[in-house]
Amino acid sequence: MAGELPRPRKRPKQSRSAELVRAIREACIRILETEGPDRLTTQRIADVAGVNIASVYQYFPNKEAVLADVYEERLQQLADEATLEFTRIWKLSAQSFAGTLEAIIGMEADFLYQLYQISPDFYQRYHQALDVRERVNQRTQAESNPSWADWFALFLSQHEASVRAGDRDMQAFLARHTLESCLTAALRERPQALKDPAFREELLALLLRYLLAGQA
Repeated sequence: MAGELPRPRKRPKQSRSAELVRAIREACIRILETEGPDRLTTQRIADVAGVNIASVYQYFPNKEAVLADVYEERLQQLADEATLEFTRIWKLSAQSFAGTLEAIIGMEADFLYQLYQISPDFYQRYHQALDVRERVNQRTQAESNPSWADWFALFLSQHEASVRAGDRDMQAFLARHTLESCLTAALRERPQALKDPAFREELLALLLRYLLAGQA
C-alpha cells in the first residue's frame, strides 16, 4: 500500500535486545546528523552501532525500517511534549484568542519541521503515516479528554463575544482544516517556511480574519 510505513521484523522482548535496537536507532540518527542521508545504509548503521550487520537484519529488513523506528520513537516524544504544551494552551485559551491560535500554529509548525529535519525525503514520503496530531488525539481521548476537533469548537464558543456569528462546528472544521492544509502545503513546497516567523504571522492573520467579527 502506498505510504504504508516500513515495519521492523520483530520487536525486542528482553532488555539486552532492547539495548541493541536502541544502539541501531541511535546509530541511524548519528549518521543522518553527521554524514547525511546518502551515507545511510544498513552496513553503515551496523558499523556505527558497533554490531554485526546480521544483528541489524535480525530486527530490521532494511534501512527504511530503521528510519521508521526512529520516527516512531520521536513521535512518542513529541506526543509527550504536546501533552505538556496543551496544558499551557488550555490555560491561555481563556485569556487570549489570538495568543492561543498563535501558540497552536507555533507548536504544529515546530513539530512538523522537527520531523522533516530527521530525513526530509523519508518524511515527505510517509508524513501521512507519521501524523503527530493523530497520535496526540489518540492519547487525549484515551484519557477521556476532548478530541482536537471537539476542543477547537469549544474554544470558539468560549470566545462567543469575539468570534463572528455562525455555526461553531462548521467554523471550527474550516479553521482546523485551513491550518492543516497550509502547514501540509508548506511542508511539501517550502519546508523552510515552517520555521519562518513571517509565514506563521500570515497564517495567524488568515485565521483571525476568518474567525473574528468585524474583520475585513
